[in-house]
Amino acid sequence: MRHLLCMLACLLAIGGARAADGIVDAACAARDGDDPAAQLAAVRGPIAVAIGTLDNARVTLPSPSLASGTVTYLDISPSIAQQLDKVCVLGYFELARGGAALTVPLVVESVQTVKDDDPHDGGAIQPSTRVYFRVPAIDDFGRGLGRQPFWKFWERDAALHLKVAAFAYADGVRGHVYFGRDLPVTVSSKGASAVAALLFAAFFYGVAGAAIGPVARAPDAGRRGRARWRRLLPWNITGSNGQASLSQLQMLLFTLIVATLLFYQWLRTGLLQDLSTDLLYLIGISTAGTAATQAATAIRKNLEPAIYQYVQQLGWFTAPIADAQSRGRPSGLLLTNKRFDIYKFQMLVFTCVIAAYVIASGADELGNVQISATLLTLMGMSQGAYVGGRAAADLLTPLQDQLRGMQALQQRYAAAADAQVREELRGQFRQAAAQAGAMFETMFGRVLPPAMLDLPPDADVPGAAAPAAGAA
Repeated sequence: MRHLLCMLACLLAIGGARAADGIVDAACAARDGDDPAAQLAAVRGPIAVAIGTLDNARVTLPSPSLASGTVTYLDISPSIAQQLDKVCVLGYFELARGGAALTVPLVVESVQTVKDDDPHDGGAIQPSTRVYFRVPAIDDFGRGLGRQPFWKFWERDAALHLKVAAFAYADGVRGHVYFGRDLPVTVSSKGASAVAALLFAAFFYGVAGAAIGPVARAPDAGRRGRARWRRLLPWNITGSNGQASLSQLQMLLFTLIVATLLFYQWLRTGLLQDLSTDLLYLIGISTAGTAATQAATAIRKNLEPAIYQYVQQLGWFTAPIADAQSRGRPSGLLLTNKRFDIYKFQMLVFTCVIAAYVIASGADELGNVQISATLLTLMGMSQGAYVGGRAAADLLTPLQDQLRGMQALQQRYAAAADAQVREELRGQFRQAAAQAGAMFETMFGRVLPPAMLDLPPDADVPGAAAPAAGAA
């Protein structure tokens, strides 16, 4: 009996000593399933004591604004403890609304030790502790009482306070304070940021549509209105003279997607994120394809000097430029010379797939967007086939052959004396000029009036149509 009394006295003495060194409470033992009100009641006192305690910890956040619904972290340096399983992190968010303080408990996901560069010594490594936690949404405060009216969606964030502290904790006893902070933080709204990003994309898409030139006056307001809306169609924005350009459409699409995602992430975190290497490769492929297509188109417009001189004599280069606002057709994205182009189809399919993937992956972080090397290779091959197809679609040779035939008919017309023969030659010249004129309009973007498709006024003068180089 005496031994039992001694053992009981020893246990009471040990318990009293531990209670004197530490504080036994339920704050650190709270679980996610516990009542939030009970959790907050248990942690308010310890956190207030920790905030009032002096410490040398440096506490930083990874971004000026916290994205609601995501997991972020607090970086504490130097590291607060060697054994993280004996660390108790407590905290809660507090939002002021209408004179009331709305609170949400801090949900800690994990606590880890990381190695960072020492800011005071570039060659040294300084361990620090990262407390990963989930950022609440404004709707979580007061069961939606913290929510702003829907018409104030531009108020993309809400200023609140994060009150957080860390303690030593072992065997149910909370010990000394590692750090305590009352941090003013900003939490962005996912919905408001998405709406603002969509408005950003719509604004710059509208800028692109407005930049293609004024709408020609129509006899009634209804037609003018429809013409203005047609300017915003993608095949009109990225084409010229009613001719849709798939390579320019691809570049417009990728530019708007990446810029909108950058803007969205800036609204969410307050930082402009880095782009992943794969995303840079994708933009580079699109840019190079557009430049190569324009170069191939320019090369195909180089007429031979003699033919160029004859076209000048015909006055075709003085014809009015085709209306830049002429109505384009979506079929132009898949047709070349009014025939289905498999290269365009292939590039359009891959463009849509990659665009959807970038939107889905880049909504969280653009720096982590990964595109497989196989898909990038396929995209490059598709661009190469498309550019090669554009270069191979040669209208220059048929146009020059047709113009040489027109020269020969004009020379025969000038040398003929019989009126019936001359009339037949004039008809043949008109037919040849109509075919050549259609190709000329496609290549040079000019509209030839009917008068320019007839024999020129000086056709009766011998030698008016100088023989072209290479003519039979």
